[in-house]
Amino acid sequence: MKRRIFLQKTGIAAAMLASPLSFGREANAEEKVGSASRSDIIDFYSHFSSMRVIDYLESAGGPRPHVFRSLFANTPTLINVEKRLELMDAYGIARSVLVPLPWIETAPEVHADPEKCLQTARILNDTLAEIAARRPDRFSAVALLPTTNKDILAEEFQRSVKELNMVGGFFVIGPTVKPPDHRDYEEMYKMAVEMDVPLWMHPSRPPTYPDYEGEDMSRYQIWQSLAWIQDSSTAMVRIVFSGVYDRHPDLKIITHHHGAMIPLFAQRMQYGWDYFEQNTGREQPTDISKPYIDHFRKFYCDTATQGVSPQLLDMACSFFGEDRMLFGSDAPMDATSGKASIRDAIASVSNMSVSESDRDMIFRTNAQRLLKLA
Repeated sequence: MKRRIFLQKTGIAAAMLASPLSFGREANAEEKVGSASRSDIIDFYSHFSSMRVIDYLESAGGPRPHVFRSLFANTPTLINVEKRLELMDAYGIARSVLVPLPWIETAPEVHADPEKCLQTARILNDTLAEIAARRPDRFSAVALLPTTNKDILAEEFQRSVKELNMVGGFFVIGPTVKPPDHRDYEEMYKMAVEMDVPLWMHPSRPPTYPDYEGEDMSRYQIWQSLAWIQDSSTAMVRIVFSGVYDRHPDLKIITHHHGAMIPLFAQRMQYGWDYFEQNTGREQPTDISKPYIDHFRKFYCDTATQGVSPQLLDMACSFFGEDRMLFGSDAPMDATSGKASIRDAIASVSNMSVSESDRDMIFRTNAQRLLKLA
């Protein structure tokens, strides 16, 4: 399958990160919030951006208009600090960890140029760092990492953490970008451990990447509703089997969307590996120890499910452990500018089958530990 120019069709851009669908039990969501009357929640996976970076991507040779322009302009809580604070106050979010958008790969011409790619990252990182510096009591900022080559990636990662006091780095995965076991990322993993900061991972498959050969586009929003979950799972497999955690045992990677498919299919995956190795005589091409599935418990996951889904979170918590689950809403990427995603994530955590002390870890103390706030 040929790789497509990333996000060529601007007409479907508004669907890229937001969906009008609310898969949870919306009518009951408010009454199910329970312990969410608390006001000390840390949202470890929320998004923020600036129209400045959209302007630059367009002026530097990216698509005009940029595929996220309309989406961002019509989501005030994504680009306006005061609007974001109002949203946070309404739902008891004490601190938001600001994860950047868009990824630079949305403008292939800009991403291919190391100088322009680095400049894009600097524009957005300077903006997010300034917001966190003005309100250190409410915000932490994650750095957008320029992934064109390892040199600019390392340069901006170090600047962002050491000079701008950002709390980690953000990179994307999917079939149209570098795989997470690419040699260019080895230094990124090493630096994350040395600087003792997490990495946030996000799927990036565009709608212009078709579901089948011979087609030009993904259909029925499969690219986002299902394939993003698959792509996160695939990235986790590549990271594990390539030995990233063996080489960097203290690495902290935050995988999006409640750990994707791994908690649900953990036993199936191990069954498959065991069966094929036993009956074909061919071992997996890896040096990691068995059982393979145990290595996947080294990831951290968030609580973003796009609906009220405590059962999914119970399964993820059982797999990763309560000390590796972090409240994350994916706000404000929904049709209500963040109200639905925050409300539903709070309701999901509030209705998990865990103890109150474990719930507190998920809502707050795990994030405090990783952010060095405790």
